[in-house]
Amino acid sequence: MTELIAKYKILKEHNLIIEYYFGDLELDSLINHKQKLTLDSEFSPGFNCFINLKNVTFKTTPEDITNFVSFIKEKSSVFGKRRIALIKNSPNQVVSTSLYKILQQGMDQSVEIFSTYEKALKWLNIDIDSNDIIKILQKLKTSS
Repeated sequence: MTELIAKYKILKEHNLIIEYYFGDLELDSLINHKQKLTLDSEFSPGFNCFINLKNVTFKTTPEDITNFVSFIKEKSSVFGKRRIALIKNSPNQVVSTSLYKILQQGMDQSVEIFSTYEKALKWLNIDIDSNDIIKILQKLKTSS
């Protein structure tokens, strides 16, 4: 078991949060990360999210995902109306992210699942080169 590493960078000028995850993703660690993120002084409701899940193994059940959606619903005023691009690359990730996308319908957020950074950025309508995103993700990966 690899403990979850969850890091983020807020790009206020783009109304964007870039999130990087590595390891085993469980419900408690994900909720703890989201709570920490909302306490950041640069965080603002409505920031869109670019979430890299390519290095994650989901250790969640359908019930965990339902509970996470409930957590987000309870905190809807904190998170605001936003777009969330989930970047994945394995079948395990597709199942969990697809279930999340289905369960959160009707909330003030739009969720789409992507396998490339370019398509995710285009959908988010963010004018950042994918190479810049790769550099940011690399810094998040190697920072302590």
